[in-house]
Amino acid sequence: MIVIHDNKRQEKYIFRCPKCKTSQSVRKGSFFKESRLSIPEILYVTFCWAAEIPVRSASAVTGVCERSISQWYIFLREKCSGALICSQNYMFGGPGVVVQIDESVELKRKYDAGCNVDQQWICGIYDTTTKLGHIQLVNDRSAQTLIPIIQQLVRPGTTIFSYQSTSAYAHLGDLGYNHITVNRSQSFVDPTTGISTNAIEAYWSRVKRSIRLHKLSDSDQLALRIDEFLWRDRLLSKKYIDAFREMLRLIANN
Repeated sequence: MIVIHDNKRQEKYIFRCPKCKTSQSVRKGSFFKESRLSIPEILYVTFCWAAEIPVRSASAVTGVCERSISQWYIFLREKCSGALICSQNYMFGGPGVVVQIDESVELKRKYDAGCNVDQQWICGIYDTTTKLGHIQLVNDRSAQTLIPIIQQLVRPGTTIFSYQSTSAYAHLGDLGYNHITVNRSQSFVDPTTGISTNAIEAYWSRVKRSIRLHKLSDSDQLALRIDEFLWRDRLLSKKYIDAFREMLRLIANN
């Protein structure tokens, strides 16, 4: 098929076969297909999402209504979730590598006076060598919930730092890990060994800044925002940055 001009279409173009004269939308087979926005509008909104521009500001920049932008942002986060599911499973740590683990609580909805605030626990894992982490929603902080996650994502032989206050990790040493704890009530850094969990604390700060960048509209948004954070975090890892720089070098040389 070839692209021809057609003023009757929103995009002003269609695909047409020069032999049989059949035609089809230029959106067919793409994620533009189901949207009523124009293709330029979709590209503008997608750029705003990539740049982490809030919905209200994106509406002012693009001229697209806030509801449409919110829906498109959700669609893009769902694409992030799909990409994570299809990607290879991430494993962290290994012999001689330090992984820090902790749990944190995240609010599902923005606080309003006189309203109850639902809370959701999140388990976090951070590899201090690769500078990559993992977070996921958990129903509780029990060993039955947290230990299978660690065994799935952290290689045996890894040195794991955690806080003493989390009793769920008490038997990690029996599962092939070198488990070292820090007493949170006394200090963030053990005065004797110098062991700390500063890396996972910094990771939590990045997670919460990203998740709370926009107001959560409903309870199921938290899972999507976590997937968005992980997708962005892994995309910007060193190997991807190095690959991008190599691509720019090749373009410059050509």
